[in-house]
Amino acid sequence: MVNKKGIILALALTGYSICVFADSAALNNAATKLCDKSKMCVGQEMSANDEFPPEMKAMMLNMVEEICGQYMSIADLGDEHELIEPATECLNSMANQGCDALLNSDEETAACKRYSELAENY
Repeated sequence: MVNKKGIILALALTGYSICVFADSAALNNAATKLCDKSKMCVGQEMSANDEFPPEMKAMMLNMVEEICGQYMSIADLGDEHELIEPATECLNSMANQGCDALLNSDEETAACKRYSELAENY
């Protein structure tokens, strides 16, 4: 005799696991996208300005790597699955900004404000 409740539960848990994996992949993709965008924007900024000495360029590139590390730490939510979608939306909203807004704006995007509010609960 087939245990229908057991099969339904197993399918539901498998579906949930696949959704969490897919959401984690989307979050990691968003973090990578934002990191790449940040590197591109900083590179353009330095290329447009010949006044940057090599030491300053090296310092800026190190700073971008640290920022990328912060983006990736957002992507490492572990068991906090409720934050995966808002964190993904935050990172994507930042990556979708123009370079000027990304590098010079002090304001959070609406998606990042939402993520910050939710993350305060953890």
